[in-house]
Amino acid sequence: MPTEVILPRVDMDMTEGSITAWYAREGDSVKEGEPLFDIETSKATMEVESPASGIVRKVSASVGDTVPVGTVIAWIYASGEAVQEPEEAVQAAAAQAPELSSTIAESPAAPVARELAAACAAEARTGTRASPAARKVARESHIELAEVSGSGPHGRIVKNDVLSFLRQVPAVVESSLRLNRLWLHEGNAATIVLVHGFAAELNSWRPLVHAMREAGVLADIGVLAIDLPGHGKSPDCDALSLRSIAEAIEAVLREEYAEPAHLVGHSFGGAVASQLAASSRLAVRSLTLIAPAGIGESCNWAFMNGLTKATDRATLRPWLEELVQDASFIDEGFVTTAEQQLGRPGRRQTLERMATAFFRDGRLQVDLAPLLSDLRMPVRAVWGAADRILPIAHADRLPRTVAQHRFAGVGHLPQIEAADDVARVIGEQTRR
Repeated sequence: MPTEVILPRVDMDMTEGSITAWYAREGDSVKEGEPLFDIETSKATMEVESPASGIVRKVSASVGDTVPVGTVIAWIYASGEAVQEPEEAVQAAAAQAPELSSTIAESPAAPVARELAAACAAEARTGTRASPAARKVARESHIELAEVSGSGPHGRIVKNDVLSFLRQVPAVVESSLRLNRLWLHEGNAATIVLVHGFAAELNSWRPLVHAMREAGVLADIGVLAIDLPGHGKSPDCDALSLRSIAEAIEAVLREEYAEPAHLVGHSFGGAVASQLAASSRLAVRSLTLIAPAGIGESCNWAFMNGLTKATDRATLRPWLEELVQDASFIDEGFVTTAEQQLGRPGRRQTLERMATAFFRDGRLQVDLAPLLSDLRMPVRAVWGAADRILPIAHADRLPRTVAQHRFAGVGHLPQIEAADDVARVIGEQTRR
C-alpha cells in the first residue's frame, strides 16, 4: 500500500503551511528519513523528512503553494507497486486505518508532528538547521549541533552528518576507564573542573574549594573534581598516554553536562588539563595550571620513586613533606589519606608504571609548552618558589601569553599552602 505524504502541523497555532522547496520530483526514489520538502510557517522554515522509502508519486502541491494542515500532498509507492488514483489510495489507507482523520493531531503521524514541532521550536531558538532525526541522535549522543557540518539542502544537518561526526570524535572510553567524580559544589552557570596530580585524589581539593567559597568565587558556578586513572576511587589501568587520560576526562564532562568548563590542573593533572584544553571539543573557557608537569624537563625522581615504594606511615611521611615548604600542612589526616590511596590492591604497581611512562629517571617525557602557545582561552600558571618536585625555573619556558603567579615560601602545593591566593586567581579566570 502506498504511504501518504501529509503536510504536518509543526506548531500548535499552525493551520496551513507554504511549500518552499521539494528535494525529490515525481518518479524519484527516496529513503525514509531523508529530506523530502521544506515548509514555511509564520514562525519558521523547516525540513520535512520522507515517511517511507520508495518512489514519489502524485505530487499535488508545488513550490509556493499554501496548503492546509493534514493535506495529502504526495504518495510514496514501493518499487513496482501499481500507481493508484488519489481516491483509490485514500480508500486503501482508510481500510488500513479506519479512524484516520485529516487533522494531523489525530492522525498516525501525530508523534512525528510533535517531533517536528519540537525541532521547529529548537531551530527558531538556536538558528541551527537540522532534521528531527539529526537532533534526536545529537541529543542522545550529547553532541552540540553547532559543531556539525550539514550536507543537506541549504546546509541542513541530517542524521548521517551527526553519525559521521560521531565517528570522528574520540572513541567512547571503555568502562575500565570510567573515572570516579564528585561534585564539590553545585552550580548552573559554568563548571570549575579540578584535575589532581600524581599519587593524589580528588578530596585533596577540598581546602581550595573552601577558600573559593569563602572568597565568593563560586556563586552559581559548580565544582567537579575527578580522580585520574589509577588514583582515588578510579579503576587501575594502563592509561599511559595523556591523550587517553584526557579522553577519559572528556567523557566524564560530557556525562555530567559540565560545560562550559574552567579547567584547573595541578602537577601531572596540569599536563592532562592542557592536553584536554587543546584536543577536546568541549567548551573550555579558561585553563589554570598549578605547578604543571610538562613545561620543563627535570623532576624529582627520588620523590616519585620513594612515594610509590613507601610501605608504612614512617617511610611515607618524609616523602609527603617534600611537597610543601611548611611541614605542618602534612598532618595526620593528610598522611592517612595518602596511605589509604597507596594501600589499594595494585595501586602502587599502577603508579610505578605511570611514573616510568611520564617521569622516567627524572626526565619528563612530554613537552607541552608549544601546545600552550596555540590555546585561545585565558591561561594562567601558579607556582611556588620553593617547589622541590617541579622547580619554578620551569615557568621560564611558559609562553608569554600565559600569565604567571609566583608565590614565595610555597612548595609544590600552592592550592593548600596559598589556598586564598589561588582561589582569587581562579576567580579572575571565571570572571573573564
